[in-house]
Parts: sequence; C-alpha cells; structure tokens
Amino acid sequence: MTTSTTTLARLLDRRLLLFTGKGGVGKSTVVAALATEAARRGQRPLIVELGHRASMQSIFEVPHIGHEPIAVSADGKVWAANLDLDEAIVDYVVEQVKIRRVARSIIGNRTLQGLFRAAPAVREVAMLNKLRLFEREQTKGRPRWGPILVDLDATGHALMLLDMPQILGSLLSGGPLRGLIDTLTGLFTDPSRTLLNLVTLPAEIPVQETLELHERIVRGGGIQLGALFINQVPPPPLAAELRPLLPELTELAAHAGLAELTHDLGLASHALGEDAQVRGLITTLHREVRMPLALLPRLDPSAPDALPTLGRAAMLELALPSPPSLNAPEAWAAQEGA
Repeated sequence: MTTSTTTLARLLDRRLLLFTGKGGVGKSTVVAALATEAARRGQRPLIVELGHRASMQSIFEVPHIGHEPIAVSADGKVWAANLDLDEAIVDYVVEQVKIRRVARSIIGNRTLQGLFRAAPAVREVAMLNKLRLFEREQTKGRPRWGPILVDLDATGHALMLLDMPQILGSLLSGGPLRGLIDTLTGLFTDPSRTLLNLVTLPAEIPVQETLELHERIVRGGGIQLGALFINQVPPPPLAAELRPLLPELTELAAHAGLAELTHDLGLASHALGEDAQVRGLITTLHREVRMPLALLPRLDPSAPDALPTLGRAAMLELALPSPPSLNAPEAWAAQEGA
C-alpha cells in the first residue's frame, strides 16, 4: 500500500481526501490550508466535518457551518459543511422515496427515529453516504466539488468509520442497503478517487500513535494511504557549520568568566538536544512509514497569511522529485552526529 511522490504532486486532483491523526496535532489547520491552496489553483474545494466537530467555524471565523455547504473563505472560494446525523439519514431516505417532504415524514416517526438511532452503524453509513452524494454532485456536467477534504475524528473513530462498509458488506447478503455498501466500499477503496492522509507532530506520543495507525491501515489492506503531514516542524536552532564549535565556545566562555555568554551557550546546547530529538523522530517516520512525508513549518495560525503559506508549503514538499535537505533522513542523521 504505497503511493509515489510523483502521484502525490497532484494530490489535490483526488475527489476525496480524508485526514486523521491524534487529537491536537493541527489536523484541521492542515485541512483548511490545503483547501485554501486548492482554491488558489482554481479548484472548488469543499471541507467536510462530521457532526459534532466545528473547527472550521473558528479557523475561517464564520458564525455557523451547517449540513449543506456554504462559502467560508473571504474570497468565497473555499466551502465547508458540517454533517448532521438526522439530515444525513433524510438524504438517504430521499434517495429511496425521491420526495424530501415524504422522507421527512418518515424520519419524523418517533418509532423509526428510535430504530435509526439504536441500529448499529446507521450514523456511519449515513455520513459516508452523504460524502458519496457530495462526490457525485454535478453542475453543468462537471463535478461540483473537488477536492472534498474530510476532517475525520481522531484515529480510533476514523478507522471505525472507514471500516464500516467492509464490515457490513460481509454481513449483508442483498437488498438496497447491500448495494449502497458495495458502492461505498468501491468509492473509499479506489485510490484514483480517495486517499487517507495522516497528520502528526514531531513529538514522541503523536509519532508512536502514527506508526501504530499506519501499521493497522497497511495490515487492513482497504483504503489507500496518501501523504503523512508532519506539522509544526521547528527550524534548526543553529546553523550546521556552527554546531561543532559549540563545546569549544562554551569552554572558552567559562574560562573567561563570561557568565552571560556561558548561559546563552548552555541554552543553545539544550535547544540542540531538543532539535536532535525532533530530527530523530522524523528519521524514524522516514524509515518506518511507507508513504511520502511533507514537513510543514511552525507558523502562527492567527497570522493572516498562515493558511496560504502552509498550503503552498505542503504541496511544494509533495511536488519535489526527492525530499529536500530538511526532509531527508541522511540530513537528519548528519545533523544529529554533528
């Protein structure tokens, strides 16, 4: 289950881009940044959140994002939706009865409401079906949305959601629901249309969870992996050519009684130690993860140009035929040994 860097240079041409990762890694910011870059390229990106999540409201500073897409960027070129379970079920019933008023009457039945909420996987299937409807929506004979960037929940729930079509497919023998499940499975396992992207931080716990998640996805053999975005990578604290001089400078400063300089050089040594840990974690990801890595700079998310800068940086990383020095395991190893 691998995807070439050359292919991922055109990542934004996919119909469905799914994103997951440990909570707190900046996944929603990365999604918003990539949508902003897609809009800059003349595409019509749609960001989709699932139900209770509402990160895009604060990122784009809009008062409300509902079940149906609305423009959220200042230029009106980035759209977003926040899927509602009840409305997603209505959308599915409308497909069957063709009349939304009748569908709402059916869903409004209290007995059926209880059944829908109690039945296993109704929420997951309804949500996935709404993504399918977005994917197939047309305007003037062309897809209305592209790419559709789905901001999934943290890793555990995201995997349960994505596993649902295959699980139900193995249990259902026929009928309309089986047909829907087969369609969903086909959509989410077609690498020409759908890729699952991971987001992490260069920190021990997020990296370990990313490695476990990657192994589980590869072992499952279903959805195709796209790119791994390593968010908030700090720049090296000291130029490479100065690093070998640091111990000698520290010793000279101490002998000369330059307390303030000695203190500053001590801080520099500590920063280099933390930097070496970051580079080591990235080296581990390069070695263990079978997917292209994109290292994203640490930016102030409140800065007015943060999203465009981050989006361009992400796609530049994926467009390069070989990783740049910041993205090469040999470079990390060389810096650690310096």
